[in-house]
Amino acid sequence: MPPINPTLFMKNLFLILFILPYFILAQNNSREKSFFFNLGAEFRITPIHKSGDQAMATMFVSPDSQNAGPVLNLGVDYYFTKNFSFGFVSSIRYDLLTTQIETTAPSDGTNSKIERGLLYGYHFNLNYRFAVFKKGDLLVCAGWSLLNRNSEYVRTESIYDKDGQIIDSNTNIDNYNFSANRVSIGYGKGRSKLMMGMYISRNTKYFSEKTTFMIPFVSYSFDVVKL
Repeated sequence: MPPINPTLFMKNLFLILFILPYFILAQNNSREKSFFFNLGAEFRITPIHKSGDQAMATMFVSPDSQNAGPVLNLGVDYYFTKNFSFGFVSSIRYDLLTTQIETTAPSDGTNSKIERGLLYGYHFNLNYRFAVFKKGDLLVCAGWSLLNRNSEYVRTESIYDKDGQIIDSNTNIDNYNFSANRVSIGYGKGRSKLMMGMYISRNTKYFSEKTTFMIPFVSYSFDVVKL
């Protein structure tokens, strides 16, 4: 084996160490035609709706309590171009569920059994990055969300005779599912994204009439894998 030329070895090592960071940086900045899998957290703030709507609620649950709190997000983005992408996010949270509602007697009103469980959401987004900052991008997102999946509960209503005695009951399975438009704006740097936005719906099951129901949120996510 021929002896190693120290000078040549150092030159080659210096060349590798000089070029490698630029190669890695180029790979990280290249988003076009790539998938990015991300993990993040979201916090939903107390919903916004007309104060009178709370009195018109048709379900035995607080819309505000059920739709506010922390959320865990797992998603993927596919970049058609360097800045334009389509994203899908699956969310999970542990929140309020009403599993059974029954009327005990006409004079006693209703009695509800409250439990907590896992609620899921599915979100489809179109995203665009605007390079308006020296370091980082302005992010604008719009999409459609399916909220409160796995919120099924059993509702039991008693039927009384004219003397107030229970003679029968009706049992129904219902849920608190609803869909919403989702808009957000934020800041992205490298693989990190900080967003703030709103879920907006006019077709929830909480109220007897259609009314605008909005859920503000803030979120943070990080791209953990690129394919």
